[in-house]
Amino acid sequence: MNQCSSKVRVVKSENLQRFGGALPRGIFLFVLIFGPTGFVNRADDKTCTKEDAIKADSEIDSLKDWDAVYRSYRRFSQCDDGSVAEGYSNAVGQLLANHWSEFRRLQVLTRRDKGFERFVLRHTDSTLNDDIRQEILRNAQSRCPEGARRLCSLITHEASSRE
Repeated sequence: MNQCSSKVRVVKSENLQRFGGALPRGIFLFVLIFGPTGFVNRADDKTCTKEDAIKADSEIDSLKDWDAVYRSYRRFSQCDDGSVAEGYSNAVGQLLANHWSEFRRLQVLTRRDKGFERFVLRHTDSTLNDDIRQEILRNAQSRCPEGARRLCSLITHEASSRE
Protein backbone atom coordinates (compact mmCIF):
# COMPACT_ATOMS: atom_id res chain seq x y z
CA MET A 1 0.00 0.00 0.00
CA ASN A 2 1.28 3.47 -0.90
CA GLN A 3 1.64 6.18 1.71
CA CYS A 4 1.85 9.93 1.34
CA SER A 5 4.60 11.79 3.16
CA SER A 6 1.98 13.11 5.59
CA LYS A 7 1.17 9.54 6.66
CA VAL A 8 -2.34 9.59 5.16
CA ARG A 9 -3.16 6.34 3.39
CA VAL A 10 -3.81 6.52 -0.32
CA VAL A 11 -6.89 4.53 -1.33
CA LYS A 12 -6.22 2.42 -4.40
CA SER A 13 -8.90 2.45 -7.07
CA GLU A 14 -9.62 -1.28 -6.64
CA ASN A 15 -10.32 -0.72 -2.91
CA LEU A 16 -12.60 2.18 -3.74
CA GLN A 17 -14.59 0.01 -6.14
CA ARG A 18 -15.50 -2.30 -3.24
CA PHE A 19 -17.57 0.60 -1.92
CA GLY A 20 -19.27 1.19 -5.26
CA GLY A 21 -16.87 4.00 -6.21
CA ALA A 22 -17.63 6.13 -3.16
CA LEU A 23 -16.57 6.23 0.44
CA PRO A 24 -19.14 5.01 2.98
CA ARG A 25 -21.03 7.94 4.50
CA GLY A 26 -19.52 7.45 7.99
CA ILE A 27 -15.95 7.59 6.69
CA PHE A 28 -16.75 10.59 4.50
CA LEU A 29 -18.25 12.47 7.47
CA PHE A 30 -15.28 11.59 9.69
CA VAL A 31 -12.80 12.92 7.12
CA LEU A 32 -14.97 15.99 6.56
CA ILE A 33 -15.10 16.79 10.28
CA PHE A 34 -11.60 15.80 11.39
CA GLY A 35 -9.72 16.25 8.12
CA PRO A 36 -7.38 13.79 6.47
CA THR A 37 -4.96 13.97 9.41
CA GLY A 38 -7.50 12.77 11.99
CA PHE A 39 -5.48 9.60 12.65
CA VAL A 40 -2.02 11.11 12.49
CA ASN A 41 -0.15 11.90 15.69
CA ARG A 42 0.68 15.55 15.08
CA ALA A 43 3.84 17.23 16.38
CA ASP A 44 1.84 20.27 17.56
CA ASP A 45 0.02 18.03 20.03
CA LYS A 46 3.14 17.85 22.21
CA THR A 47 2.79 18.24 25.92
CA CYS A 48 4.76 20.84 27.79
CA THR A 49 7.45 19.21 29.88
CA LYS A 50 8.89 20.96 32.91
CA GLU A 51 12.12 21.42 30.96
CA ASP A 52 10.22 23.00 28.03
CA ALA A 53 8.41 25.40 30.37
CA ILE A 54 11.68 26.47 31.99
CA LYS A 55 13.32 27.04 28.60
CA ALA A 56 10.31 28.94 27.26
CA ASP A 57 10.15 31.11 30.36
CA SER A 58 13.88 31.83 30.27
CA GLU A 59 13.79 33.11 26.70
CA ILE A 60 10.76 35.40 27.10
CA ASP A 61 12.92 38.48 27.75
CA SER A 62 14.82 37.90 24.49
CA LEU A 63 11.70 38.07 22.28
CA LYS A 64 12.54 41.46 20.75
CA ASP A 65 11.45 40.87 17.13
CA TRP A 66 8.90 38.79 15.24
CA ASP A 67 11.43 36.17 14.16
CA ALA A 68 12.35 35.50 17.80
CA VAL A 69 8.68 35.27 18.79
CA TYR A 70 8.03 32.92 15.89
CA ARG A 71 10.95 30.66 16.80
CA SER A 72 9.73 30.48 20.38
CA TYR A 73 6.18 29.78 19.22
CA ARG A 74 7.44 26.91 17.04
CA ARG A 75 9.49 25.43 19.88
CA PHE A 76 7.25 26.05 22.88
CA SER A 77 3.65 26.75 21.86
CA GLN A 78 2.65 23.71 23.89
CA CYS A 79 3.71 25.70 26.99
CA ASP A 80 1.48 28.69 26.21
CA ASP A 81 -0.03 28.96 29.68
CA GLY A 82 0.56 30.79 32.96
CA SER A 83 3.70 32.91 33.17
CA VAL A 84 4.87 31.81 29.72
CA ALA A 85 1.58 33.02 28.19
CA GLU A 86 1.88 36.32 30.04
CA GLY A 87 5.41 36.70 28.71
CA TYR A 88 4.25 35.98 25.16
CA SER A 89 1.46 38.56 25.56
CA ASN A 90 3.95 41.15 26.77
CA ALA A 91 6.31 40.47 23.84
CA VAL A 92 3.48 40.56 21.27
CA GLY A 93 2.02 43.71 22.85
CA GLN A 94 5.37 45.51 22.87
CA LEU A 95 6.05 44.65 19.24
CA LEU A 96 2.58 45.71 18.06
CA ALA A 97 2.63 48.91 20.11
CA ASN A 98 6.23 50.08 19.96
CA HIS A 99 7.82 48.36 16.95
CA TRP A 100 5.18 48.83 14.27
CA SER A 101 7.96 49.37 11.74
CA GLU A 102 8.49 45.59 11.90
CA PHE A 103 4.86 44.84 11.06
CA ARG A 104 5.72 43.67 7.52
CA ARG A 105 7.71 40.79 8.98
CA LEU A 106 4.70 39.78 11.10
CA GLN A 107 2.59 39.93 7.97
CA VAL A 108 4.94 37.53 6.15
CA LEU A 109 5.04 35.07 9.06
CA THR A 110 1.27 35.05 9.62
CA ARG A 111 0.55 34.67 5.94
CA ARG A 112 2.75 31.55 5.95
CA ASP A 113 1.52 30.13 9.27
CA LYS A 114 -2.12 30.65 10.33
CA GLY A 115 -1.40 29.00 13.66
CA PHE A 116 1.07 31.78 14.38
CA GLU A 117 -1.55 34.33 13.36
CA ARG A 118 -3.99 32.85 15.91
CA PHE A 119 -1.19 32.87 18.50
CA VAL A 120 -0.48 36.59 17.94
CA LEU A 121 -4.17 37.49 18.05
CA ARG A 122 -4.69 35.48 21.24
CA HIS A 123 -1.88 37.43 22.88
CA THR A 124 -3.48 40.82 22.35
CA ASP A 125 -5.24 40.06 25.62
CA SER A 126 -6.38 41.58 28.88
CA THR A 127 -2.97 41.13 30.51
CA LEU A 128 -1.74 44.06 28.39
CA ASN A 129 -2.08 47.43 30.04
CA ASP A 130 -4.50 49.94 28.56
CA ASP A 131 -1.77 52.19 27.15
CA ILE A 132 -0.26 49.31 25.17
CA ARG A 133 -3.68 48.21 23.86
CA GLN A 134 -4.53 51.78 22.86
CA GLU A 135 -1.24 52.12 20.98
CA ILE A 136 -1.90 48.79 19.22
CA LEU A 137 -5.33 50.07 18.17
CA ARG A 138 -3.87 53.36 16.90
CA ASN A 139 -1.22 51.52 14.89
CA ALA A 140 -3.60 48.97 13.40
CA GLN A 141 -6.18 51.61 12.49
CA SER A 142 -3.96 54.42 11.19
CA ARG A 143 -0.62 52.86 10.20
CA CYS A 144 -1.72 49.68 8.47
CA PRO A 145 0.49 49.01 5.45
CA GLU A 146 -0.99 48.37 2.05
CA GLY A 147 -2.00 44.76 1.62
CA ALA A 148 -2.32 44.11 5.35
CA ARG A 149 -5.89 45.34 5.90
CA ARG A 150 -7.17 41.89 6.91
CA LEU A 151 -4.49 41.37 9.57
CA CYS A 152 -4.88 44.92 10.87
CA SER A 153 -8.65 44.41 11.12
CA LEU A 154 -8.15 41.20 13.09
CA ILE A 155 -5.70 42.92 15.44
CA THR A 156 -8.09 45.86 15.88
CA HIS A 157 -10.93 43.49 16.68
CA GLU A 158 -8.92 41.50 19.21
CA ALA A 159 -7.37 44.52 20.92
CA SER A 160 -10.70 46.33 21.20
CA SER A 161 -12.64 43.26 22.33
CA ARG A 162 -10.21 42.70 25.19
CA GLU A 163 -11.06 46.01 26.85
